[in-house]
Amino acid sequence: MTVPVRDQVAAAIKDGLARASTELGWPDVDGVPVDIERPGNPEHGDYASNIALKLARHARKPPREIARAIRDRVRVAPPIASVEELSGFVNVRLDEKWLAAQVDEIARAGTAFGRTNALAGKRMQVEFVSANPTGPLGDVLSSVLEFAGATVEREYYVEDTGTQFDTFGRSIAIRYRQLQGEEIEIPADAYPAEYVKDIAAEIQARDGDKWTKLPLEEQAKRFAPLGVEWVLRDARRVTAMLGIRYDTWFSQAEMMRSGYFEKTLAELRALGKVYDKDGAVWFEASEAVDDKEGWVLVRSNGEPGYLGKDIAYHVQSLRERRFDKKVDIWGSNTHYHLIQMRAAMQALGLLEKFEVVLYQYVRFLHEGVLKRMGRRTGQFLLLEEVIEAVGKDATRYFFLQSSADRQLDFDLELAVQQSNENPVYYVQYAHARIASILRTAAERGINADGADTALLTAKGELDLIRLVLRFPELVDDIRQHYGVHQLTTYALELAGAFHGFYRDHRVVDEADVPRSKARLRLVQAVQVALRQTLGLLGVSAPDRM
Repeated sequence: MTVPVRDQVAAAIKDGLARASTELGWPDVDGVPVDIERPGNPEHGDYASNIALKLARHARKPPREIARAIRDRVRVAPPIASVEELSGFVNVRLDEKWLAAQVDEIARAGTAFGRTNALAGKRMQVEFVSANPTGPLGDVLSSVLEFAGATVEREYYVEDTGTQFDTFGRSIAIRYRQLQGEEIEIPADAYPAEYVKDIAAEIQARDGDKWTKLPLEEQAKRFAPLGVEWVLRDARRVTAMLGIRYDTWFSQAEMMRSGYFEKTLAELRALGKVYDKDGAVWFEASEAVDDKEGWVLVRSNGEPGYLGKDIAYHVQSLRERRFDKKVDIWGSNTHYHLIQMRAAMQALGLLEKFEVVLYQYVRFLHEGVLKRMGRRTGQFLLLEEVIEAVGKDATRYFFLQSSADRQLDFDLELAVQQSNENPVYYVQYAHARIASILRTAAERGINADGADTALLTAKGELDLIRLVLRFPELVDDIRQHYGVHQLTTYALELAGAFHGFYRDHRVVDEADVPRSKARLRLVQAVQVALRQTLGLLGVSAPDRM
């Protein structure tokens, strides 16, 4: 398991702080977090901490005096070469011999590089649907949490009850009746999607006029579950195309049958959070919003509302199913529902176990790519159309390029290019280029066995090692803050640094075998980091392009 260098530096500074506090009689500093960042100017060192600035008021000392006291007490030993005070910051430089030696450790670690036990023993559920871009995001986040030691269950929540479910069944029934030759108008609230026709056609092909004599509402009741089966079958097919697998397809109807809705409602009532008005059951609104009326949990006709069912589903996941944390990936249009859910989870004492990532919608550029490939066009794109047009790897990579809170422009024209302008091609080419270098070296009878990594002293070599060592820190950031887009940013930066290194440094040189061996070990370490990053993204790492 890999301990990020940043954590090793933080531990050393924390030790220096503890010694300074004891020796100089500072007030208790236990529990004060030591945050580590990389200086904007590389000349200021590899890492820096603002701990002295944070402690100034607490210790009643100037930040520079605190920083110098810590500096003087940090043990200088690998990986640390020196410690400096700079404008109240504690700055650390890494030992270059230690740095060079890490390429052996990274190459040896292989598939274990970057893995940690930070979440060992934790059971986590990541709930997401297959729709773009929440599918790739949920899948990659699940992979990162597993990489950090958690047991993760990928869940698809099937909403197979309620008004939308009933409308869905009625929409299929109307299309079925049309196929039977009946002239029937489609109401404004019916599902307009083309696949509703496909479902009706499948029912007719299988059952013929078996259902013709039933009234519309009875047909709707029979067809709604068949429609859900069709949608889930299609979701399984498309998610397989994208390389996404779900551990659980959880039925809302099953949860409602379990009695958990009534149980949750009773608990909220006992907490004084629920009241009755106009024949409906209401949840007391959060202070975060201006809703004086509160929120409906059960409608006046006795029908449970969406919010009430969602609260019960989350309570069941966290209590009965015993997940330590539930992470939901939702579209940005659910922001108000998130406010409601946070209020409910807080009331039930579950807020710390509840996390939501709100994702902005995707805008597709250059849809002419799909037209050129003869794909049908309509008012929205089907995920499978995108996958068929640009491939699984580009689809996943492009969906993951922007942070969740930013609009993502998916450039279809760029995604199909086989050039360095296409980021996924550029990153995969770096991995393939390394594989080619290793093959060429082998053909010339050179390999990395017994490499003397102390020969790696050039700035380009050491900077590349520094960049590779950022991977474990990146994984640690994502498991805490869920910013999976950082993986694509890092992959591109690492690929660019490697291509630059290869341009400026000869790797395979029969006239200097010792240096060749050291550089081969370095490119092996880069290959490990690239493969680990692409693996978490669910993107292939080809040996040939």
